[in-house]
Amino acid sequence: MAENFSSTRKHSIKIKKPFKILYREKIVCPNCQNSEDFYEVIENATIFVYYLQNEDGSLEALEEEIEVLGPVKFFCANCNTELTQMRNK
Repeated sequence: MAENFSSTRKHSIKIKKPFKILYREKIVCPNCQNSEDFYEVIENATIFVYYLQNEDGSLEALEEEIEVLGPVKFFCANCNTELTQMRNK
């Protein structure tokens, strides 16, 4: 029971088109050159925390929800320069 195989191999090659990688520049503070530590300040926010009370009277947080009503500002953590415009780019 010898099987007859062809000596020519057939391969199919799929070529994918190059795809774009979105590149964002790192934020660097223009005053102190910090590129690592930042913080945000959210004005006029309401935080909802839903709790479950256990048998012993202790509370266990189940879910948190934040409603932002005011502006969000972005700052350098080293020199406190406002960098909100750089964050929004």
